[in-house]
Amino acid sequence: MVKKSEVEHIFRAYDIRGIYGKDLNESIMLDVGKSFGTFIPKKEAVVSRDVRQSSLKLRDAFVSGLLSTGKSMEDVGVLPLGAAMFHAWQNKKYLAYITASHLPKEWNGVKFFHSNGVGFSEENNKAIKEIFMDRKFTTSKILGRKSKTDGTNIIDNCIKYLIKRMKPRKKSKVIIDCGNGCAGMVAPQLFKTAGFKTVVLYKEPDGNFPNRLPDIIDEELFVLKADVSKADFGVAYDGDADRMAVVDDSGRTLTPEEASYIILSELLKTRKGPIIANVECSRVIDKIAEKFKSKVVRVPVGHTFLMQAVHKERAVFGVEKSGHYTLPFLFPFDDALAISYYAACVISRREGKLSKLMEEIPKFPFGRFSYACPDSKKFQVIENIKKKLSAEYKNVNTMDGVRIDLKNGWVLFRASNTGPVIRLTVEADTLKDFGSIKVDFMKILETEMKKFGLGLAEEKK
Repeated sequence: MVKKSEVEHIFRAYDIRGIYGKDLNESIMLDVGKSFGTFIPKKEAVVSRDVRQSSLKLRDAFVSGLLSTGKSMEDVGVLPLGAAMFHAWQNKKYLAYITASHLPKEWNGVKFFHSNGVGFSEENNKAIKEIFMDRKFTTSKILGRKSKTDGTNIIDNCIKYLIKRMKPRKKSKVIIDCGNGCAGMVAPQLFKTAGFKTVVLYKEPDGNFPNRLPDIIDEELFVLKADVSKADFGVAYDGDADRMAVVDDSGRTLTPEEASYIILSELLKTRKGPIIANVECSRVIDKIAEKFKSKVVRVPVGHTFLMQAVHKERAVFGVEKSGHYTLPFLFPFDDALAISYYAACVISRREGKLSKLMEEIPKFPFGRFSYACPDSKKFQVIENIKKKLSAEYKNVNTMDGVRIDLKNGWVLFRASNTGPVIRLTVEADTLKDFGSIKVDFMKILETEMKKFGLGLAEEKK
């Protein structure tokens, strides 16, 4: 029996992840494959991976476990997550994707998706964990079959699908920062085929990520920012291309809400329905919704919650603060390549530079502050804050953490599901309001941390 204390921390709410060679190895991934094969009812699943150096070995171990349960697998090789999801969705198959997304190169893991494109829920991932811990694996005398599909054909099909549904109005010039991740396999070809003038940075996939981290960190986009003044706008992607950021011609990175505002200003002219946004998102989303008489439905943080709500509410659009977006009329899942292409087409249809379009977006002082807190303590700290503030304030939302809506802004306390961190998010009407709200609620967090013998220390990047 596997010791829970040694491995249970790799099982997160949305996926499995850990540092390769320390938290995660081939032996563990073998049993993860067995657990996945035991859990899924269908006979075959698609398996894909990102460019990390450990991904191939972990993929092989995972597949061995999956096949031992009698389930078959279709190997589509290295692909951006969105392209792998597109293929699995079109063929109505489950997907297992080996990745650690935006985390540093030492990390790896796996994400699971249903055949409709929705990621495994927290309950689904808990079921996988229980099978793993209890070692209640399905065994089969006959191993499942292996098949292989050319990823190039998948990419071509995905590009044709997107261009058929949306085209640019003018040949805008775009700088594409692929970050040596999976985006380089699709984004340059997609934009060029559609008619954009493209300049590509860091196209070649490289699991060492030699030019910048796989995360989209604003300070690391300095080459893109230096070049974008010679273009109409820029786009940057994370390691597995499931998140993206837009940079305007002045070198300013748009927040996900600002990018959404630009997208929705075009989308809501012809398509009606609710907008899904998580509890961390700015009121910028509410403002564009009000303009088109749409409604905003708030959900917990996590792409699974986002997609579940999109399906349930028949939403027209979905966005997360982390940079995940979904356009259901394109794909019934979130994909950075599709959304960046749509955003580019929208920008190409507007008059004037993107930096000029930014002037129409409402501005609110906003800040997100991360504080180190052990995984074993973070949820209890939040629970204590929930009890305290629910008794003191009227408009308290405890859907995911603790969000308090005030007359002059709002504040959110939330424990990260992917690391030993508590985040404090603040938005206000004015800078003065922002400062006072931040100080007041930071003191509350500090007081609760002290009860556990912890200081208030900002997370080390």
